This record gives sequence, structure tokens and C-alpha cells, in this order.
Amino acid sequence: MPKAEEILDGLHAIANDYVTLAKIWHLLFYILIVALLAGWKPSNQLLASILCLPLLTVALLAWMRGNPFNGTSFTVLAIIVFIFSMQISGLPVTMSQKPFVVAGILIMAFGLVYPHFIETNSHIGYLYASPAGLIPCPTLSVVIGFLLVFNGLNSAYISLAFVIAGLFYGLFGLLKLKVQLDLFLVVGAVVLLIKYFSLN
Repeated sequence: MPKAEEILDGLHAIANDYVTLAKIWHLLFYILIVALLAGWKPSNQLLASILCLPLLTVALLAWMRGNPFNGTSFTVLAIIVFIFSMQISGLPVTMSQKPFVVAGILIMAFGLVYPHFIETNSHIGYLYASPAGLIPCPTLSVVIGFLLVFNGLNSAYISLAFVIAGLFYGLFGLLKLKVQLDLFLVVGAVVLLIKYFSLN
């Protein structure tokens, strides 16, 4: 396994070399959020499929930057989520109970402004250029946020997949890479685990 410094250097490089892609992802996330706030009710199946896409860009960038572990794990996660998405309800998404909605909004916001790794001259830059959609922890935070808000997309299997991924990457970032911010991802994954038990 690469040393912590090598992993951090790779994540830093991705976050700063692909800022344009990060901006595109932020635009897409914000459009999705606005559409949902405006009353759009996609099916659980459709929203699950949409949320596979940022996983694929994380996987692609990991492969391109010589991190086969992240490349493999996010490729597998995207495939698993897509397979499960084909098996869930085609009914419109439903909101979770208020505590889960609040937790989901907070963890989603954390992922969208994730301040680690990115170099910017202004704090405003975190709103549109943080590495959500580029590297694991902020991407998982955003997706877990959507799952918490929208009742786990009515899929215990998808929820469990993100609980496992969120706990692994959150604890790895916190304990191995010493990225203290990843505690938020751990908390989000634990809250999703609580939601998971309500889906069984």
C-alpha cells in the first residue's frame, strides 16, 4: 500500500488539476438540488442511477492517477449501486423523517464545500471548486446526504453499500491520512446505518 504522503499527494493533485471538472460537478449537483426543491420527484430508480455518475468520475481519475485501489473500489461501488438501482421501486422519491433530512443536508453541504486539498484564494471557491465528484470522501458525503434526505431511495442494499464505503473511507482518512474533516463522513455513514435499520 502506498504511504500516506503519497496518497495525500495524489488526492491533492487530482483536486487541483481537475478544477474545471469539479466546477461542472458542482453545477450539476446544484441544478439537481434546485430541481428537487422546485418539486421535481424523480423515481428512486432514476435518482440512484444519477448518483452512480460521480462515483465513475472518482474511479476514472483514480485509475488515471495511479491509484488502482480507489479506481477498483469506486468502479465496483458504481456497478453495485447501478445493479441495485434496477431492482428498486420506480415510485417517486420520498422524504425521510426530519432528523435524517437535517443530517442529510448537513453532510451534503459538507461534501460540496469540502475544503481539504483544494488551493483557492477565496473561501467562496470552496462553493464551486471543492473536489466533490473527483475524490472519495467529499463525493461519498454528497451521495450519503442525498440518501439521508430521500429515505435511502427505498433500498436497504444501496444504503448499506454507502454505509460500508463511507465508514471505510472516513475512518481511513481520519486515522491513516490524518484528515480530521473526514470525521463528518464517518458521522454521516453512522446516521445512514441508523436509517438502514429502518429500511429492513
